[in-house]
Amino acid sequence: MATAPPPLVLVYDRRATKHHAPLGLRLDGCRNRAALHGWEIAGIRLDLGDTALTDGHRPQFHGLCGAMAAYEGRREVLCLVHTWQRLTRTDARPEYQRKVATARGYTATCLGEDDRRVVATERSSAHAGSRGRVS
Repeated sequence: MATAPPPLVLVYDRRATKHHAPLGLRLDGCRNRAALHGWEIAGIRLDLGDTALTDGHRPQFHGLCGAMAAYEGRREVLCLVHTWQRLTRTDARPEYQRKVATARGYTATCLGEDDRRVVATERSSAHAGSRGRVS
């Protein structure tokens, strides 16, 4: 029996300031987390400057979701962030997690937190609900 390949990781971060050191440290943390679990990093997406400050227009995050959706059914994918605050500092975090889930992935942090179980439960509930529908 063949084993499934490890998850494919798309690292996401955002930076509004010109200070590069903290971003580098966060990205190193993501690389280390992926290496620890044997995950393959497929890319790093960074929203910089003004786009890092808004919850409305994040082109790199939206590109990440598009890239994740391209793997649907072929490979498990996850969006890896250093901490939840790298998605947003507002109460919009569930919205970002929903966007990742809609792209058929899940979100994880370098601290070992993830929404994998929640996403799996929602997907199985949605699938069960669709089986009972009459066309």
